[in-house]
Amino acid sequence: MNIQQMRYVAAIANNGSFREAAKKLYISQPSLSHAIKELEKELDVQLFERTRQGASLTSEGMDFFQYTQPILAQVELLENRYLANEQHEKHFSISSQHYDFLSIIMSQLIHEFQDYNDFRIFESTTLNVIKDVEQYRSEIGILLFNESNQAGLSRLLENGELEYEILTTFQTHIFMRRGHPLAKQSVIHLDDLHDYAQVRFTQETNNYTYFAEDLIDFPGISQVIHTSDRATLTGILQGTDAYGSGSGLVEDPKSQGIVLIPLADSPENKMVMIKKKKRKISGIGEVFLTKLRQYFEEFPQSK
Repeated sequence: MNIQQMRYVAAIANNGSFREAAKKLYISQPSLSHAIKELEKELDVQLFERTRQGASLTSEGMDFFQYTQPILAQVELLENRYLANEQHEKHFSISSQHYDFLSIIMSQLIHEFQDYNDFRIFESTTLNVIKDVEQYRSEIGILLFNESNQAGLSRLLENGELEYEILTTFQTHIFMRRGHPLAKQSVIHLDDLHDYAQVRFTQETNNYTYFAEDLIDFPGISQVIHTSDRATLTGILQGTDAYGSGSGLVEDPKSQGIVLIPLADSPENKMVMIKKKKRKISGIGEVFLTKLRQYFEEFPQSK
């Protein structure tokens, strides 16, 4: 039994068939079938039920699959730490909270670095972004810091041997549909929002406010709507009188049917880059950061 066979089992289980798994693994289906048969013979168990519709794990196969998942996760961590660099592969990965400017910067990189065969943009929750960089899956992470979360997030970064650099600062903005009752105001006050629902990005837990990606959290909010998807959040804003809060670094909000209005007396927020302390930024990573800083400098909402 070896790591490759464990990966084969995981690929078949995740894809539901030997044929699809073989495509993803870039091997022939007969080679994959032979490897699994050899593993089943060695273990003296049947791992898969094979039908015309595909393949599914047997009860013994499910036990095997569950036991191997932590092993494969550790192997991936080792490979990300020691093998993933520019000399071995043309791969670039970033991890971030939900910001639409990332697609703009990454599109530019894809055009300029056509010899790279693998790009990854991982948009997720605050804790997942930190873990992704900590475990070497992403070279760079993008997070929001403010006076409420900076102390807590800084401790998490320190525990993960991560460091951060401020990329830009910005004022909190309120997002709402163009026909919203408050849409004509030049500035929004907290009291104005009391009677309206708030849309927030879902986090792992509500016990720690420093995980929150949203910049408004005060007692008496009439209703809270949680989502994990930017498109869903925008759709809810378009179809209701709910509001969201964020950086204001939104590309062409009019085309999305929303307006961005500054929040009065809001504290300074920071957009930061996180990385492993001892990990040198790659050449493509430096280009990414240069383009990102330039974008922030030219964007009217940042300062």
